[in-house]
Amino acid sequence: MNHLSTCVIGIDMGGTYIKGAALDPKGKILSEGRIETEVAQGRARVLGNMARLVADLHEMSGAKSLIGVGLGVPGALDFKEGRIIQSPNFPGWDDFPICSTIEKEVGVPVMIENDANAAAMGERWVGAAQDLDHFLLITLGTGVGGGLVLGGKLWYGETGKGGEVGHMKITPDGPRCGCGSTGCLEVYASSPALVRMAAEEWNREHKNADAVPPMRWTTSSDLADAAEQHDPIAEAVFEKMARYLGVGIANVANLLDLNHFIISGGVSNAFHLFERPLRQEVARRVFGMTPEEALKRIEIRRALLGESAGMIGAGHLALLASEGKI
Repeated sequence: MNHLSTCVIGIDMGGTYIKGAALDPKGKILSEGRIETEVAQGRARVLGNMARLVADLHEMSGAKSLIGVGLGVPGALDFKEGRIIQSPNFPGWDDFPICSTIEKEVGVPVMIENDANAAAMGERWVGAAQDLDHFLLITLGTGVGGGLVLGGKLWYGETGKGGEVGHMKITPDGPRCGCGSTGCLEVYASSPALVRMAAEEWNREHKNADAVPPMRWTTSSDLADAAEQHDPIAEAVFEKMARYLGVGIANVANLLDLNHFIISGGVSNAFHLFERPLRQEVARRVFGMTPEEALKRIEIRRALLGESAGMIGAGHLALLASEGKI
C-alpha cells in the first residue's frame, strides 16, 4: 500500500452537524469539514449530506484513493451488522442498516462505532493515550459516555455496552436519568447536571425554591467562566461534580485494577477547575493503596484531541479494518 496515495475518512454523526476528516495512515488530518445533518428533513437527506461530505473530504485531501469510512454514532449499535439499533440523535432510525446503505453511496467499506469508543481510539492513536494499552476514556458533555480499552483493544462486553460508565449507579436514589434509572453518574457529571446543581445551590443559598439563578448559568461553559471569577456557587458545583466523578472512577479502578483515565467532552475544558478535588476523591477511595500512593499511581489526564477525537478515532478504526486488524 502506498501510504502517500491513500486516506481514510472518519465521521462524527451529530444531531446538528455531521463532522468529518480525511486522514493519512499515520493520523495526520488531510482535510476536515462539516455539514448540517438536517434530521428533520428525513433519512434520505441526512444520508445524502453524509455522502456529499465524504466526497468533498476525499477530494480536498489530495489522496488518490479512499480505502474506508468510519462512522462515530451515539446510541445502541450492532457493530457486526453495521446497524443503528437506537440513537437519540436519529429518532426513527431504529434497526437501520446504515453501513451497507452508505457503502452503496461512497463505494468503499464503511464501519460503525459508538462515539465514545471512537473518541477513545482517537486519543490512543494520536492523542493523550498514545502510550497506554489499558484505560477508560470518559466523555463529559450533554451526557456521560465511556470508551474502555483493554490490551490495546476496545472492550465491548457481551452485548456491546461495555464502558457505559455514565449509567453506573453513584447514589441509590437521586435525580432521574434519561435512561430511566436514578442516581447515575450522568446526572452528576454532565453539562446539564452542572447547570441543574447550580440552580439547586442557588435556591438553597437563597432559601427560596422560586429563586432564579443568573441567566448566564445556562451551560457548563457559563459556570466555568463564573468559577474562574471565584463565584462561590460555581466553584461549589465543580467541587460537587468532582466528588461524584471521583466515586465513579474509583469504582472502575477497584473493579478492573485500572490506573489510567482520560477526561474528554465539553466539560473537560474546565478540567483545571475540578482536577484537584477529583484526584483527591479518587485517591481516598481506591482499594489497597494509601491516598498518597493512589495520587501517584492513578493517572487522570485531560484528552488532547477535543471535538476531533471521535472522527479521528472513527477513521483509525476504518484503517484497522482495511488492514484486517479488527
